[in-house]
Amino acid sequence: MKTICFTLLFFLSFTLANAQGIKPYIAILKTQNGKYKGILYKVDSVNAILNHDGEFIKVPISEIKTVQIRTIKKGYKGTSFIKIGEDRAEEYKMNTAGKMVDKWGKEEPGLKEDAAATAYSVVFTTLANAIAMPIHAINPNLARFNFNKIDQNKLNELSYYSIYYQANPNVLAELKQLKSISASFKP
Repeated sequence: MKTICFTLLFFLSFTLANAQGIKPYIAILKTQNGKYKGILYKVDSVNAILNHDGEFIKVPISEIKTVQIRTIKKGYKGTSFIKIGEDRAEEYKMNTAGKMVDKWGKEEPGLKEDAAATAYSVVFTTLANAIAMPIHAINPNLARFNFNKIDQNKLNELSYYSIYYQANPNVLAELKQLKSISASFKP
C-alpha cells in the first residue's frame, strides 16, 4: 500500500513539474583553475556542461571544488510611485461658488501645486528606485555543493537543476529511490 501511495505521489509531483516546464538555473562552478558561470545544461559522471552566452563550457567533475545554484532573475523595472499628469476631470466637480472641488470640498490644485507635485514625484521616484534596484539585484543561492570527494548522490542532486535532466528525467531511477525510501519508512 505504501508503495502505491508513494508511486502515485511521485507521478502527481512529476506531472506538476512537467506542467511548469523547464526552468534554467545559473551555476557558478569554482575549480582549481578558476571560476565558471553559466546556465547548467548537463551533468554526467565526467563533466558538468554550462551554457555561457550560447557557448558550451565543459568542466571536469574532478576539478570542481564548489557549485552554487541560483535562479535567473528578470531585470529591474522602475516603478512610478506618484502618478503625474493624470486626468482629474472625474475627481473635481463645479460647486455653487463656481470653483472646482472634489467630493470632500477641497479645491483643485493650481499650476504651482501641480509643478511642485511633479518635481517632488520625480525626486521621490528616483530615490525609491535607486534604493530598490540593489535590493532586487540580490540573488541568493538555492543550493550549494562541496565536492571535496566525488559523491554520486551529490552528482544526482546537482543534475536535478540541469536543463537536460528536466527535459529527460530518469523516472525509473526516481521510482527505485522512492521504493528504497518507502522500504525504510516504518509508521
